[in-house]
Amino acid sequence: MTHVILTIFCIFLYLYDVESINPPTAVLDLSDKFLDVKDEGMWFVEFYAPWCAHCKRLHPVWDQVGHSLSDSNLPIRVGKLDCTRFPAVANKLSIQGYPTIIFFRNGHAIDYRGGREKESLVSFAKRCAAPIIENIKEDQLEKVKLSARSQPSYIFFGESSGPLFDAYNTAANAKFSVARFYSVSSLKEPATFRQRVVVSKDNEEIEFNGDVETLTDWVTRERWPGFVQATASNLAEIGASGKLVVLIVSSESQKLNNTSPIREFHKTAEEATKELRKHPALWNRFQFAWLDGSDLASQIQMAAVSEPHLFIFNYTSYEYYLSEDEPSKMTIKSILTFLEQTAEGIDKSTIIAFGGRHLLTRIKRMIFELYWNVAQMFATQPLLSSCLFGVPIAFLSIICYSICSADFTVDRDEFYGEEDELVDDEEGNENEHPETDDDHEKAE
Repeated sequence: MTHVILTIFCIFLYLYDVESINPPTAVLDLSDKFLDVKDEGMWFVEFYAPWCAHCKRLHPVWDQVGHSLSDSNLPIRVGKLDCTRFPAVANKLSIQGYPTIIFFRNGHAIDYRGGREKESLVSFAKRCAAPIIENIKEDQLEKVKLSARSQPSYIFFGESSGPLFDAYNTAANAKFSVARFYSVSSLKEPATFRQRVVVSKDNEEIEFNGDVETLTDWVTRERWPGFVQATASNLAEIGASGKLVVLIVSSESQKLNNTSPIREFHKTAEEATKELRKHPALWNRFQFAWLDGSDLASQIQMAAVSEPHLFIFNYTSYEYYLSEDEPSKMTIKSILTFLEQTAEGIDKSTIIAFGGRHLLTRIKRMIFELYWNVAQMFATQPLLSSCLFGVPIAFLSIICYSICSADFTVDRDEFYGEEDELVDDEEGNENEHPETDDDHEKAE
């Protein structure tokens, strides 16, 4: 009996170890056969390389994404593909870096460029899998407005026909991966329901009043909340809205400190965002965003930036504009005045722009980023950084010292000793032969 119990216990431990080493996952390991099935249904795929450190950090998160989407009962298959084993797939899909995350919807590839948190990835997949235009009833509008507090939603009112709806359908097909699109008709009198398109965000509704041809551009400009947090992963998308980005350098930890000047400045900038809505010309040109910390701002300006701070950033040209006022003393009115002066200066080419994408500026930025990364390493982990840089430098120093202090002089006898002896023997023989000749002559 004891042997049976021990045997069962050993089997249990073995199964437990196997499961702990290879935990169950909802993520499929794909091969080059993926090219044959990528146009069938919906796929959410991570393209990675085993040596990539970013990929290694993403793997546990990607497993969580697989489980979450599997539990949601959505028809989404989550997979990962090793591009070093199947380079033909990477070449076919133009994979340029690792990790690359793409959502495939019936053959239509949608690149993911957001953060690598589980919530962001799952939210993106659900948006891509949802109906491009979701038909809702009028009594469901309040629920849509509540969800639009974190992510703007577009709503079409009226009958689903006509030029405006066609333009709305085109915009939805182009932007369904970054926003939700809804269509609602009146329950009582559909024919008298006025056709219009609105975006619901920041607890407000903004109606589209432009030409039908410009609806897609309007959707692109309005896809972000009025005061969004900018990070290194989403700054490019914010800049792609076609607006200049007003970046507020703040701090998440100081926003809760009532006596902190950073909190007061952050609050002033948030109020300036609300006031900006009253100026359509400025609203269509500027997008407010805030940064948690000054690291990204310092890399953009290639100089140390302190909190609080404000500057206008053009992601397309990588140029930025600075105010002459001290940020901590700026008011709502002075911020709006700075925006008006910047817009006028850009139109008339009278304002000084810093940064840019010129060759010398790019070289300078590369050098600064290298310096900044090394400085941040020593600031956050001085012991590890000292070992990382100190050990190779010490090793190279020892090699250089050994080479410079080595004695390479060699005694000439060690080099030419045997050769000299041979030469001396030959000379001796030559000296003996002339004497023999003289004796021979004398004998004659």
